[in-house]
Amino acid sequence: MADSYVVDTGVFLRWFVDQDGFEHAQELQQELVDGSVTVATVDFARVEVAGVLRKKGLLAGRLTPEEFAGAVRVIDDIGVTVYETTADRLEHAALLSARRMIGMYDALFVHLAEELELPILTSDTRLSRAAGRTVRVEVLRGIGSG
Repeated sequence: MADSYVVDTGVFLRWFVDQDGFEHAQELQQELVDGSVTVATVDFARVEVAGVLRKKGLLAGRLTPEEFAGAVRVIDDIGVTVYETTADRLEHAALLSARRMIGMYDALFVHLAEELELPILTSDTRLSRAAGRTVRVEVLRGIGSG
């Protein structure tokens, strides 16, 4: 059986932007293509990735307009399972946010991981500390614990 994760936006961004954890994110991407791992995420991750790639890729001169336009499709094109942010999921995430002092966007990832009974793979050490009491969290290799 393939490994499975809920993946947050920071991991997807490292498919395009060389930052700490880049190598591990690239490995995950290849494993997804190979079918040795499955990945789930929330629907708004697409918009977050597109927004950051516009700033750090397109506007920074790292991506052409065509590369940017293609990159915003990668979550869907590579086979990530995307879950809708329903009213019920939003309500559960709001409770998590309030009880665990986790931001709403992060709480949606945490709730999805809890719902699917999967670990989160993240680039965010703060999320790791905050959500670790709720779900299993793995931080990309190469990112410090500070």
